[in-house]
Amino acid sequence: MNSQSHAHRRFPENLAFTLNNRIRRFLQPPYQLVSKLNISPGDVVVDFGCGPGFFTVPLARIAAKTIAVDVSPRMLERAASYAKRSGVAVQFLTSSGTEIKLEDHSVDMVFLNHVFHEIEEKPIVLGEFLRIMRSSGRLVIVERTRGSRLFGGRLGPPIIDQTEVTQEMKRAGFAFAKTIPHGNDSIIIGQKPS
Repeated sequence: MNSQSHAHRRFPENLAFTLNNRIRRFLQPPYQLVSKLNISPGDVVVDFGCGPGFFTVPLARIAAKTIAVDVSPRMLERAASYAKRSGVAVQFLTSSGTEIKLEDHSVDMVFLNHVFHEIEEKPIVLGEFLRIMRSSGRLVIVERTRGSRLFGGRLGPPIIDQTEVTQEMKRAGFAFAKTIPHGNDSIIIGQKPS
């Protein structure tokens, strides 16, 4: 299967409230996933495709610095509002990933949750991740790899073959580190070579 077979429309902004609300935080606590990432208090973390900040705030409570990146200014506004209400400091950047306005070798981890399948220019974006990452930095991609989609496939992320994700990582220059199961998702971790 090639990545084109997983074409998936970008998440509609008018449904952003479904991505970050009290009910979702209760049913799917973001800390359960974040706790599996071994983030150090000194780490600089990029939440790429942050949406309204569901994972941004938990990441910011652990990492030294969290940078939320999204292609949508409206999503970034929602994430900024949530971060402010939560009392955490976050830097916000608008980007599709083809050009990320961060210094070379300045980031310890890039985190993507149900976003990788939406990236159109994967080799370019993965190249940007490599550029901004420090030596031995980690790329964390969370995608649905099993289970079924809601309402006959009309809602929710597509089911992705994790081998396809690891192959994309390797082609871009990352070393595959490991996969951690998380419900119907897989946390696929790559590492920038030292």
